[in-house]
Amino acid sequence: MPHRFPDCLREGVTLFDTGAFHAAHDVWEDGWRVAEGPRRALLQGLILVAAGWLKREAGNPVGPPRLFSRALDRLSPLPARYEGVDVEGLRHGISHWRTGEHTDRPLLARWVTPEQGASDATLRR
Repeated sequence: MPHRFPDCLREGVTLFDTGAFHAAHDVWEDGWRVAEGPRRALLQGLILVAAGWLKREAGNPVGPPRLFSRALDRLSPLPARYEGVDVEGLRHGISHWRTGEHTDRPLLARWVTPEQGASDATLRR
């Protein structure tokens, strides 16, 4: 698994967007172990989002809201845009997922800018 932050972020987003929430969680966790400061908070927020979607897909009614709330806590100190991620848009999405709204599987790539490795076509999904 990659240890460099940009590689972990990008690979995790790709896995998450295919519904491979556990694999995305593992990749982000690999990066989280060596990350510091705001990068660590971003990865931890994404790890919690992946865990929330794992629980949601397993039919667990209690776990997802708690995990999404914890993700919001980790992401709240970050600026609106950080490391190519539209953190504000992501926080908005998480708020809806936490309440059970927007039950379609999310696509994180729409919150990652092209300079972070996502193509324009990916962003329009």
